[in-house]
Amino acid sequence: MNLRAFWEAAVRKNPGKVFLYYGDEKITYSGFDAKANQAANAFLQMNITKGERVCLMLPNIPEFLYSWFALAKIGGAMVPINNRFKASEAQYIVNHSEAKGLVVHQEYMDVAVEVKKNAPHLEWIVAVDGGGLPGGVVSYEELTSSMPVSVRNIPLSDEDLAAVIYTSGTTGFPKGAMHVQKSFVLAGQAFTLAADLHHDDRLMIVLPLYHVNAEFYSTMGTIAAGASLVVIRDFSASRFWEQAVKYGVTQFNYIGAVGRMLMARPASEFRPGHRIRVANGAGISPGDYEAFVNRFKIPNVIDGYGLTEVPRVCQNPIGRVKLKSMGLPAKHPDPNITFTQMKVVDDNGKDVPAGITGELMVKSPAMMRGYFKDPEKTKEAIKDGWFCTGDFAYMDEDSYFYFVDRKKDIIRRRGENISAREVETVINENPKVVETAVIAVPSELSEDEVMAVVVLRPGETMAPEDVILWCKDRLASFKVPRYLLFRTELPKTPTQRTQKNALKEEKDIVKKGCDMEKVKSGVGL
Repeated sequence: MNLRAFWEAAVRKNPGKVFLYYGDEKITYSGFDAKANQAANAFLQMNITKGERVCLMLPNIPEFLYSWFALAKIGGAMVPINNRFKASEAQYIVNHSEAKGLVVHQEYMDVAVEVKKNAPHLEWIVAVDGGGLPGGVVSYEELTSSMPVSVRNIPLSDEDLAAVIYTSGTTGFPKGAMHVQKSFVLAGQAFTLAADLHHDDRLMIVLPLYHVNAEFYSTMGTIAAGASLVVIRDFSASRFWEQAVKYGVTQFNYIGAVGRMLMARPASEFRPGHRIRVANGAGISPGDYEAFVNRFKIPNVIDGYGLTEVPRVCQNPIGRVKLKSMGLPAKHPDPNITFTQMKVVDDNGKDVPAGITGELMVKSPAMMRGYFKDPEKTKEAIKDGWFCTGDFAYMDEDSYFYFVDRKKDIIRRRGENISAREVETVINENPKVVETAVIAVPSELSEDEVMAVVVLRPGETMAPEDVILWCKDRLASFKVPRYLLFRTELPKTPTQRTQKNALKEEKDIVKKGCDMEKVKSGVGL
């Protein structure tokens, strides 16, 4: 099924039901459809045809969703842009995707104007919440408000390009993962099964709409279930519980950093009257799990794993959670549809038995069709229909999968391989710690040394020796960090992932830390 047919079937089934809660707005399925149709007609007037790309540089607002669905209805492809990007970062995506148009929020107009100066394919810019716009920029409100609320039927294929979503670019320029219409549909349907999402649920989006989690899981899952979506423009840990109660939220998706921020907030902000029954996250530690179940009274806390290139890979089934596991391969509600397949292979591409660590390989009908304009990278990433994740993992005897680390996040120290994530997990288990980033830094003996950058909870103090003693009691000696650095915060992406590259590239970061080999404190280092 294509995206348009998927959405319009939900509209016919639930015309008067609230689809979207945003601020004080309550937008029904049919009301949302009318707005999306107006945007679709506007894009047709701007000469967008099947397969052409339009960039969206917008915060979490209804216009992001209207524009996305409008493009899907006419066969166009959205290209979401991180709204924290500077001009050079945004320009790369605009130019590489050869986008014909850019829908941007007034807040980022300076970036858009700068991008337009050197974007030969970009024909127009449409601004949301625009006032006093620069020459040549069109107001979204003025453009769409006079358009018809129905749009002509344009023949679509399940395999029509629906989005080009750029990866973070941690190993070079970002790559554009090409997703077709049916990938969104299948991922959304699979999510309803994994999250036990039903018609009467209200799912709150706290992650950015330009992120695959909010697109493939929250939005598509809500439509598949005929449920309601609660869109929060900017995540606020201090207001989270208040918002959850206000909107009657029953589910939300998050990443590990969001959970840690909620746990660091004062207990007075918690609202015991919330209705949340499912928290769906990634990278959940046993401490997170315990806090969400017992402190926050959320009965179902489930961990999973997915990628920009392959959404909805695996998840712990509700009621059968294995802590520290990514879970079992995701399934589709239709038993006739083979969904996620997973395996672990050695350096020669051979399957390894349970308990042995190797590279995780995945296959799914929701997998990207390749990297935009990059056949070589596509060939490297997809081998015989299997996507090479670049992640180390292993499978247990019950077929649950466990993430070990990114291949590029393995630290090589004196002949031993060290998982940065393992060391981070140990340090984060200390009740005084909010979060940690463990990175490789140069060693005078060749290979790497281990450095930990630690953020403490407000009001807490620790000496470097305290961290080292904590690690020594829980880790092999070669895994214990040599360098310690305390920070009030870590550099983050807008989706709250730690930017380790920023730490590694920081000038003199080793000198800023404490070299524990030189500490004379009697801890026996």
